[in-house]
Amino acid sequence: MTTRSSKDRVARRASVQPVAALNPRGLKSRDALKRAAREVLNEQGYRSLRVRDVTARAGVASGLFYRYFHDLREIVAEIAEDFFGELLADVDPAQASEHRYDWIYDNLYNVVHRFADNPGILACLFGLAGDYDEFDRIWKENAHKWNLRIAEYLRRETGCAPAQARRMGFVLGAMTEGVVYQSLIRHTEDLIDLGDRPEDIAEVIATMWYRTIFLENPPSDRLRTAGRRLTGASDSRAGKRRV
Repeated sequence: MTTRSSKDRVARRASVQPVAALNPRGLKSRDALKRAAREVLNEQGYRSLRVRDVTARAGVASGLFYRYFHDLREIVAEIAEDFFGELLADVDPAQASEHRYDWIYDNLYNVVHRFADNPGILACLFGLAGDYDEFDRIWKENAHKWNLRIAEYLRRETGCAPAQARRMGFVLGAMTEGVVYQSLIRHTEDLIDLGDRPEDIAEVIATMWYRTIFLENPPSDRLRTAGRRLTGASDSRAGKRRV
């Protein structure tokens, strides 16, 4: 027997308009819903996300949501894809830096500060990947793309073979994932003791990357407090890094 609620879900799915068929006004409304959903997701988390909250934030009628999206999982998955697109757009393996440590730090800061500014997206990708296949896929596919760009940087700076650079990139990416999770989601005291700001977390990861890649500490004049604590250097000459 088909219940009324299941009939309603089927009807809503049939009413969703493909993006390619939308006029400029429809595209504007769809984008407004995505912006609103991203804000509410980051404020309340996925478990507390409601369609009525999204439409109220976007300033549209509740029923309009289902003209553009099948359900909340679809809009959140699209938001996560957009998020990674923004993140990956800022990773240029060929970008020149004053020092090779700067490239590492700048790219890791980009990752950490974006995730810190989007806690709802981060929690979905880490906490719900086991429950929802789309979140698992989005994380794995985009993390893989990011790791490959890191591998290009490694080839440029170390001259290692492509296969070796890829393997190193994957391991460094996993290291980054672990520290981000422990710092931003679990708030592990052992890491927070080094610093809890995005720039602190990025410097901790960057310092470990540099030591792993080049088998030495980064130059002390490029480090701030978090990196100096990790390497045991004095804070008296801490660098004045711009972020």
